[in-house]
Amino acid sequence: MSVDKNEITTASSFERREFIKRAAVGAGAVAVGMVALGCSSSSGTAAPLAATGVPAGVPTSNAWKFGVMADTQWIAADDGLNPNTSAVGLFTQIQEQFINHGVKFVIQVGDLTDQALTTTPTSEPGYANTVASTVCEDTRALFAQALYAAGIGFFPLRGNHDDAVPQEFINIFPQTQNGKMNVTPAAVYSIANPDTRQPSPTAAGSSFTIGTNFATIGSPTNYTGLSYGFDVNNARFILLDQFTPNNTLAAGSPAGPDGNAYNKDTTVALQQSPWLNGVLAGKPANGHVFLFSHKGIILQQHADVLFGECPADAPFPAGNPTFPVAAGAANIFIRSMVANNARYLFCGHDHNHTRCQVNTTDAGAAAKITQVLCQSVSSKFYTPDEFNSAGNGSVPPATSNDGFFCAGKRQTMLSQELYTAGFYIVTVDGANVTVDYYSAPTFPYYNLPTENVITETLPLNFSKRETFGYSLIGKEVLVPGGGSYAGISDTGPSGTVATIKAGTNTNENTDLTGRRYQNAVNTCWTAETATTASDILCLLGMERTMGVPQTDLFALSMTYDHTKGSSFMLATPDANGNWTNAVNQNTGGATQLVTGPWASTYGLGTYGIDTTAGTVWAVLNFNGYFAAVAQS
Repeated sequence: MSVDKNEITTASSFERREFIKRAAVGAGAVAVGMVALGCSSSSGTAAPLAATGVPAGVPTSNAWKFGVMADTQWIAADDGLNPNTSAVGLFTQIQEQFINHGVKFVIQVGDLTDQALTTTPTSEPGYANTVASTVCEDTRALFAQALYAAGIGFFPLRGNHDDAVPQEFINIFPQTQNGKMNVTPAAVYSIANPDTRQPSPTAAGSSFTIGTNFATIGSPTNYTGLSYGFDVNNARFILLDQFTPNNTLAAGSPAGPDGNAYNKDTTVALQQSPWLNGVLAGKPANGHVFLFSHKGIILQQHADVLFGECPADAPFPAGNPTFPVAAGAANIFIRSMVANNARYLFCGHDHNHTRCQVNTTDAGAAAKITQVLCQSVSSKFYTPDEFNSAGNGSVPPATSNDGFFCAGKRQTMLSQELYTAGFYIVTVDGANVTVDYYSAPTFPYYNLPTENVITETLPLNFSKRETFGYSLIGKEVLVPGGGSYAGISDTGPSGTVATIKAGTNTNENTDLTGRRYQNAVNTCWTAETATTASDILCLLGMERTMGVPQTDLFALSMTYDHTKGSSFMLATPDANGNWTNAVNQNTGGATQLVTGPWASTYGLGTYGIDTTAGTVWAVLNFNGYFAAVAQS
């Protein structure tokens, strides 16, 4: 699939196609819900659906949230809502979402504005005047005020479009060194804002601090406050800056972390040891660690990455200076994450949502992490294969960067969405992490050789597009398209055994280069409570279509504690958060009770209890929380 560069896509035609696509997905989802695992109908006696009315208590009362967002550039003429090349009219709508979701803080993975990449004042689109890079960066800091006023922190990271202002970045975001929020310098509140439709906020509220154990590179100090880490509750956060350093101690040309000449392709590799290794190793005991960068290990449209100008392990082609790389650094980085149980790297730069697994590609022991390429909040949107067909011409059309540079060994695709504005809500609940991705259609039109754009601010109508996650005490199983879920099994902290008895990944969706998505199935656990007869399982990763929470049919079995009652069912939280029979939450199907073991002929909605094996089971088509619960 490719983009016809001779076709100008209007907003109305794009919107019509989006409506048709989403309507078709919904219709298909209902049809899938009626398919049985076997050919025969279920047997047994129908029973009333039991609902306990007992609160499930998941996520637990200890759960907390943070938000993630990416590139907030505005490249079109200012429509009165997006001053100084900052997409204020868009990201303020997302900041409202963060406030409504009750997050503790927000992390932005770079490109805070469009024109802070050069020290030379540039003409702002739609204006006769020029705008300085510092004013552009200050504008993003100014409009973070709504978060501070709501008691929400903001931790930024530079991107390549913030490259020219390291000292200004440190000045306007002092929280990168100490976590102290709402202390924006007074000068920021007086910058020139040409927009009457988007008036500048004023300082409000008191200062507050988020985070402890702040770690920033100490010597040399030219990355102090640029690359940094900190702790919140049971998690460590590490933000990696690869751009022009702050040379307050270095004369002449910029110097990298080792004191030698700065190079954006090697600077993160030079931060690896001892600084990054030490910060990773010092994470909270039995806690999480999340990493953030602007460029990722491998991207979809851009070839340039965190460790060079392409994701290969060596200069590509050999000896060609067009694609210099920090040879082997990505593999070292991935292994350092795995060694410290760091599961997720969040990045930006590519202006689309792409979730994938990123693998080592050398001869060492295989290792992999999950990379979340974050959807932008920008006026421009990249098409993944546009670099291949229109960039420097080195990559054949419809060939992924992974296929071209890494022989297909670096990346496993999990999901992707293009041409939306999006954000992420991450919930940390003890050992468990869930990530909810929300987006709104933006309907861009084709404009430049590699970009699609919008030229006016739209009201953003967000919906949840997918949920994924992991657990420090669970497991992850990768299931390719056409693969079976049967046999995925895990044991909870109190000894509960959960097993998927049957099911097939029928997801046939692919990215633009034809790579079929795989499903990363994760088991997450909460210990057995007074109101459950088992540990609580959170099962994630089996959805088959973006925006549709329904999964393929599967049969789930869980062991139960027979001392907790006389009759049990496999339960899940209902809309009010109370335990209810799990089959109540299916899409479609016919409810049927079976006393005895599960059989492969049972269809959607069949559920039962096998007292001989000590298990409850059900045939389902959704993911979420599950537990054995005594029937009321």
